[in-house]
Amino acid sequence: MTTETKNPISTNGLYQYESVIGLLSPAGPGFSGPVSVTVGPDGMLYVACRANPNQQEGVRVSRCTRDGDFLDQFGTWGEEPGEFIWITDIAFNQAGEVYVADENSHRISIFDTERNYSRRIGEQGSGPGQFDRPSGLAFGPSGNLYVVDTLNHRVQVLTTDGEYITEWGSLGDAEGQFHMPWGITIDQTGDVYITDWRNDRVQKFNADGHFLMTFGVSGDGEGQFNRPNGITVDSAGDIYVCDWMNDRVQVFNSQAEFKDLLIGHCGMSKWARTFLDASPDIEAKLELASQNIETKRRFYRPVSVHVEDDGKVYVADCYRHRVQIYQKLIA
Repeated sequence: MTTETKNPISTNGLYQYESVIGLLSPAGPGFSGPVSVTVGPDGMLYVACRANPNQQEGVRVSRCTRDGDFLDQFGTWGEEPGEFIWITDIAFNQAGEVYVADENSHRISIFDTERNYSRRIGEQGSGPGQFDRPSGLAFGPSGNLYVVDTLNHRVQVLTTDGEYITEWGSLGDAEGQFHMPWGITIDQTGDVYITDWRNDRVQKFNADGHFLMTFGVSGDGEGQFNRPNGITVDSAGDIYVCDWMNDRVQVFNSQAEFKDLLIGHCGMSKWARTFLDASPDIEAKLELASQNIETKRRFYRPVSVHVEDDGKVYVADCYRHRVQIYQKLIA
């Protein structure tokens, strides 16, 4: 496939910026601090929003089409069943239920296939099945739930109903240890990748938690990280890591060799265009700020990345309240 395209391409030309979905909004067509993005079994895009303490109504999970048509939302701010305070991640099990991690309430809420609240698992603590600020969620090929238990510096493996199976990890910087781990993904063979946030690295394990590999050091060069968080592996084995404080997504091959860099190339979303068409005075004011447009196109704290089999790459651009979409051009 040619890389001579209208839209911008990535640093090494392996990806093309395609489009964006987003607009700062506490409800409806818009996001407020999106922290997790995935495609559900219904083929729709699910985006979990964390919002901020001054915009509690923005805490929810939004559902839209992959080309940006808003459908609905579920969940709200609070501590009652089906409510959240600080969402960290969402994931679907094999039955199509959606799991939502809340690090403030130290629990995972579960919604059925119609997005109605079903049940929850977890409580604060350091024992089996307990959490201290859970973050990343992923389901393995066997259907078990893997939870990154951030302040317990471990990964727990549970059944879909929250029954404890096993765990690994402890505080430290040796192989197999963590310092505030955050993101998780599981590849097609069942190997598990964890972003080790405070150690500025990624660690790889087999499904039973046996250490396989680590890569990354602190810094801003190729293969270096400054607080990595979201992570995924595509069907070709390429590894995508959200490099939070460096405002970028790095791409590596299956051997953890650097391949490419996504920095953000955002245009205008469908939602923003609709809003501005109804607010010409605001658009006129925005034209006055056009000298800063290149900076505003870039990622500002990317936190979650998801890749579909068709090569579409979805990046939750948290502090700019949007999801930027790229197309993989070259395997």
